[in-house]
Amino acid sequence: MTQASESTFSPYSDSLVRRSNILQAIIRLSNEHLSGLNRNELLLRCAEILFRYSSFNSGWIGRHVPETGEITPLAFLKTGAGNGDDREISRKLILLDGAMVQSIQETAESGKPALFTDIDPPVTLPLAPERVTFRSCSIWPLSHHDFVYGVVAIFSEQPDGFPPDELKFLEATMADLSLTLYTHDVSVQLQFERDFNTEIIDSIQALMVSITPCGKILRFNAEAEKVTGYREQEVLESYWVDILLSPEHRLHYQNVISRLLKTNAGNLSFRASLRTKTGDLRTIDWHSSIKPDIDQGSVGMVLFGLDITERLAADLKYDSAVAKWENIFAAIQDPALITTRDGVIIDANHATFTAARKSRDEVIGKSVCLILHGGRKENSVCPLEAQIKSGESRILHTELSGLHGDYLLTFSPLAYSAGSEEATLLVARDMTEEERHKAEALRAAQLASIGELAAGVAHEINNPVNGILNYAQMLNDLTRDNQSEEVIGRINTEAKRIASIVRNLLDFSRYRVEEPEPVDGAELLEDCLELVQHQLLKDHIIIEHFQEQNLPLAFCNRSQAQQVFLNVISNSRYALNEKYPDSHPDKKLHFNIGLVHHTSAPYVRFTMTDYGIGIEHHLINRVFDPFFSTKPNGAGTGLGLSISYGLIRDNGGYMRIKSLLNSYTSIIIDLPAPKNRGNRDD
Repeated sequence: MTQASESTFSPYSDSLVRRSNILQAIIRLSNEHLSGLNRNELLLRCAEILFRYSSFNSGWIGRHVPETGEITPLAFLKTGAGNGDDREISRKLILLDGAMVQSIQETAESGKPALFTDIDPPVTLPLAPERVTFRSCSIWPLSHHDFVYGVVAIFSEQPDGFPPDELKFLEATMADLSLTLYTHDVSVQLQFERDFNTEIIDSIQALMVSITPCGKILRFNAEAEKVTGYREQEVLESYWVDILLSPEHRLHYQNVISRLLKTNAGNLSFRASLRTKTGDLRTIDWHSSIKPDIDQGSVGMVLFGLDITERLAADLKYDSAVAKWENIFAAIQDPALITTRDGVIIDANHATFTAARKSRDEVIGKSVCLILHGGRKENSVCPLEAQIKSGESRILHTELSGLHGDYLLTFSPLAYSAGSEEATLLVARDMTEEERHKAEALRAAQLASIGELAAGVAHEINNPVNGILNYAQMLNDLTRDNQSEEVIGRINTEAKRIASIVRNLLDFSRYRVEEPEPVDGAELLEDCLELVQHQLLKDHIIIEHFQEQNLPLAFCNRSQAQQVFLNVISNSRYALNEKYPDSHPDKKLHFNIGLVHHTSAPYVRFTMTDYGIGIEHHLINRVFDPFFSTKPNGAGTGLGLSISYGLIRDNGGYMRIKSLLNSYTSIIIDLPAPKNRGNRDD
């Protein structure tokens, strides 16, 4: 069936009237809420306005795709009965022949209209249940500022269906429609930018990631960098699922978002795991906002994420363990902590934060070794963590440098129902002065027992050692061979070394009757330093000295105290040389003399601090044990500090040690003042 002749009805034959009607229709369209319309629908609405108020009955509309330069068919429009807004318009999708498509493509690329007349033979389009035949065609690009939105083809059955006046009318109308499309784009873009800026302001503490329609990352804010560990430059042009989702969730949410983009839906919220650059898993609540991408003519997306990992972990811990102990924590005045089986602190009371001098955020989630001990040597085992993993109850007396004092530490495994994570309650009770004295008395008793044993062992060893020395001397008298003399010399040397160790054992166990006397602590220390000054200068060790004014004299055996000080200086020299083989500004040995009181009795305190290698925390309680040494084999007998401890004890004083690995070691020696003579309070 052949298309009927174009309408020539009077109200619309005048071009000025028709254009006025078109402008009014455009205004009405612009007043509608157009943010929900995509580009395709808006093009169709503009084409319908053209055909409702024109004298042409049929035409074709297509969308220009800037990325490929191709034209996407949208619809074939055919008018029916009625006038103006009442005029019926049908939409059908039909394919044009290759020549027509080529003409439309060239028109879009040139940006200029094209006119085809006297088409012979006429073109017939199958439009069931009828056909449309045309003999002339005008093609108009809908473009503004060199951007082509779409192409309109208008058909006429007349060989010359486009007189000059009609072409002028169409030119003006196409310009109006193109301006409408441009205005809509600007409006949508401005609205998008307003929404985008609002989202940034409202979500400044959230992860914000902008994504292209094909799923590549465009922007990556500071919070996203902080949570994921990736810098923005590392992830640009990467697919968002590879960066923001853990592997087990990628395929699922990629399909979800793909379906969402195809339907032009507005928003989607979901929760998923994110694997950071360092391999940690974080749980993120995501909200996706779908936005029209003006430049690309497709759909983009902005993702906003809230890291809820700590919140979920805290909720889980409180539900399973911490909440059950809140009342107990409120009642405990001593530091109390709850840790996981791996030694991670999941809760602590206020007394812990006070003793550690740290905030809650600096304690929770950290290892118990770091908070209570201040850390450990690489590849070493923390005794606290080992005890927690054992799952056994225990009470031990230990120095906790992280809590700045000596404590009785109680380990109490917490019993939970099946499936709950195992935890341990640690309560650290600060040692009172009386308890310290009890600990000192216990150590003294242990040393006394070991001293008796050492005396027996020493006497047993002395006899064969003397025999070895005598036989070595006899061999030396009988031979004149150089090689034999060298071997005999070595036997003598090693036997004398054994004899020296035996003498130390006897010194350790022997009861001493030397009388104490008032001693000037500063002079005593100076005498010791004079003896080792050459060695200290040779090792580039810096000596620092400080003492309070008007100090009382110390009441002690001068030679015994000097022996102790020299032993401490020797150990400090070793530690400093281990840490600083050459000269260094921190290679220091600091001496401090002050006044303290034990149960109201005055004592002169000698504090000797070196900034060397320090001692691992779990070894501090053993350094006073006989035969125990932190030095390598052959570098020490392990008797120096144990003998020193006994000497100070015999002089009515106290000897303690504080140390932090790789930081410092302090030996604290308290000797009674003269008026406290013979009056120990342990």
